[in-house]
Amino acid sequence: MAEVGISVAAKGAEYLVQPLIHQGQYLFCGNKILKSLEDKKQELILTQSNVLIGVEEAKRKTERIEDVVEKWSTEVQSLLEEVEKLEQHIKANSCFQVWCPTWRRYHLNKRMVKNTKMMIEVNNKGNFKIFARFATLPGIYYSSTEGFTFFESTKLAYAQLLEALQDDGIYRIGLYGIGGSGKTTLVTEVGKTAKESNLFDGVVAVTVSQTQNIRNIQGQMADMLNFKLEEETEEGRAQRLHMRLKQEKKILVIVDDVWGEFNLKDIGIAFDICHNGSCKVILTTRRKRVCTLMDCQKMIMLKLLNEDEAWALFQKHAHIDDQSSLSLLNSVAREKMRRTTHSYSSSGKVLERTIYS
Repeated sequence: MAEVGISVAAKGAEYLVQPLIHQGQYLFCGNKILKSLEDKKQELILTQSNVLIGVEEAKRKTERIEDVVEKWSTEVQSLLEEVEKLEQHIKANSCFQVWCPTWRRYHLNKRMVKNTKMMIEVNNKGNFKIFARFATLPGIYYSSTEGFTFFESTKLAYAQLLEALQDDGIYRIGLYGIGGSGKTTLVTEVGKTAKESNLFDGVVAVTVSQTQNIRNIQGQMADMLNFKLEEETEEGRAQRLHMRLKQEKKILVIVDDVWGEFNLKDIGIAFDICHNGSCKVILTTRRKRVCTLMDCQKMIMLKLLNEDEAWALFQKHAHIDDQSSLSLLNSVAREKMRRTTHSYSSSGKVLERTIYS
């Protein structure tokens, strides 16, 4: 029984003595604590340097840095600045120049121990398993035309396109008009509006052109959907794209510059994803007949600009606003416009050919 009492007393003494020893280091182990602080600071700076090198390399690859990495970098920078201020304070403090323990020395040592522990913890978090991911491409915004001008000739088609996109019974829309009338520019602006107003979760735009290269079109779609196609055959790639499109709740696909009939299924846009309302298609073409052959449920014509609209667009692109210049050029330019075989468009394509002809 006496032995049990002695054991309990010894254990109690241990619990009392240990905290005293722990607190005593703050008074008598200042140099050791400072050395530990400096060592851990250098280790953290080295880890920070390696992470920053990785960040710069990822940015050069246009990858998106993970949020946890950004948060870690901010935390490290803040902690290092705090440690730097503490070190400067220690150097300027006279109590650290002598051995004699003081309460000021005690509190400084305690702060150093706290910061040292924090640097160890943060440093251990610097080994990231996932550092960065491929950044999402800008998509429709990359093709967007700056300074798009709305004229009466384009307002009607714009409004009709947006109305059709909001109609649950319509999933394939055709926009037709002569070459250079501004179809590409218009559908790009419609795509932007549809995305910004949350009509669709995503917008994909591909160009078909006269050559109709299926593999190239599939590559365009994959780029805008931010994934890679590894299948060898066009059919396999189409199936992969179809699977990817089905993952979207609601997506708009703009198929631009269609010259003749082709099956959308060949590029991955199968009937099922359109019929269930998760995917809508706008295609642009020069001929109304192509819209009919492609089974467009809604066909919209983009009319040419009238003479006044064309002249206003000419002034804008030619940067003519001085009245004297306008008077001098007015008769010549307008006469040239009347004689040209093309009319101006809101896209500016025909405009450029007329100006420099």
